[in-house]
Amino acid sequence: MTVRINGDATVQRRKTMNNYEKYRQVRKEAAGTALLLLILIVAWIAAGFGLAGSSVELFHLPLWVWTATIGIWLFAIIGVKILTATVFVDMSLDDEDGEGEVRHDK
Repeated sequence: MTVRINGDATVQRRKTMNNYEKYRQVRKEAAGTALLLLILIVAWIAAGFGLAGSSVELFHLPLWVWTATIGIWLFAIIGVKILTATVFVDMSLDDEDGEGEVRHDK
């Protein structure tokens, strides 16, 4: 939820979530991160091995070196930016349900 103060500043308020909603959100974030990792691995393999036969060079290094290192790094940054904008939610991890502490070591 976005709150405007004096029409200028924007403050983000955290949505109050119960423990089940938090659990679902954490699983959603983990799934998104795992999917991005899988995409990055496939892109790294494609950039490294797919361009290995290319004769294009930049600063006396083959194109596959640039795409498999700096290209994937930039692709990862863009992917994380997309994840944080669309999937990740700022939420409190404190126990707000009033259920108290749950211990599994008993």
